[in-house]
Amino acid sequence: MKLPENFCSAPFLQLQTSHNDNCGPCPQNPNLWRVAGSITNKWQSKELQKLRQSFLSNKKDPQCKSCWKEEEAGKKSLRLRLAEHKGSKNTKKIFEKYIQTKKYLEYPRVLTIIPGNECNLACPSCDGRHSSKWNSLIDNGDYKFQSIKMNWNLSDADYQDIVDNSEKLQKIELFGGEPFLNKRNKKLLIDKLIKKGTAKKITLYFNTNGTLFDDKYMKNITENFKFVEIRLSMDGLNKQFEYLRYGADFEKVCINAKKFKALPNTDFEIICTVSIFNLLSLGDIDNFCKEQNWTVHYNMAGWPARLLPHNIPENVKKYIKLSEKFIYIEKYTNLHVCDENAWKHFVEYTKELDKNRGLSFKNTFPRLYQAVKKYGYE
Repeated sequence: MKLPENFCSAPFLQLQTSHNDNCGPCPQNPNLWRVAGSITNKWQSKELQKLRQSFLSNKKDPQCKSCWKEEEAGKKSLRLRLAEHKGSKNTKKIFEKYIQTKKYLEYPRVLTIIPGNECNLACPSCDGRHSSKWNSLIDNGDYKFQSIKMNWNLSDADYQDIVDNSEKLQKIELFGGEPFLNKRNKKLLIDKLIKKGTAKKITLYFNTNGTLFDDKYMKNITENFKFVEIRLSMDGLNKQFEYLRYGADFEKVCINAKKFKALPNTDFEIICTVSIFNLLSLGDIDNFCKEQNWTVHYNMAGWPARLLPHNIPENVKKYIKLSEKFIYIEKYTNLHVCDENAWKHFVEYTKELDKNRGLSFKNTFPRLYQAVKKYGYE
């Protein structure tokens, strides 16, 4: 069989899983479905089978709209990045045969885990479902746009399911919350994989806020796993970073980033999520990361609506001229008309944040403020 043009390999290789039986095909589409039972049950579910068939039929499945929107703007989506197989020139043929024999149905090769909401930051782009810190702040503040959610963790049984089937895995991706803060990750997953001996064949991925670095822990991981990928979230510099990653210290995070970068048997990259907040600061972020010799992947914000770049006022969009490197972001911003209600929420939300946190959107993002001040701030 020949792979069709709109094909995506994710549902044939990868599964995202979380608590309460939530799952999805990839980190771009987390918690899309709720399927009871083991990881095998989720992997062989009718929801995932239907998505696979959709791709085999060369359809642009609407559930995967984030990738289609990025590709429309000229950005290399996760779907396209997954198609860039590393290694043998015959990888594509091998994968076609892999699908034809249906060996993929046994178990995912890549497992993306959202293990809990334990986190030490309260980022404006987040909420209590993904940050326990947000829950504690809401309890002591006056937030219209946020509400307290139940704190949670992946169950012991889910962790054990992964360990029991770990010989079938090639990669485990740990998101959060903050994965380095979650002690259950270490006790119930990482330590057990090392003890079982399967860690040596597994690549471990961390999506971290960069506030924590444990020398002993990192030494144990890098020495026992096949390879380690560190992705550190950085959406701004200095005070803008600390506004967007509330509770973090920019200088300390940079120190930790250098430590992560220097680790053996690892790959390090900055992840910058593009939102209204940093739309006019991308050049500064890019130049800073070049100075540090850090590669950067720019990820488009997918939610909430009040932060999406295209929801900046239409009259402001006319004056946004980004460099050649970010033309696709400029195009993405102009692909959809501003949702005026979402923009109104952005204005109200920044005022709400400043009031509760003693911050100043005006002083922290002066270029952005000057561009939008006539649309709700003055």
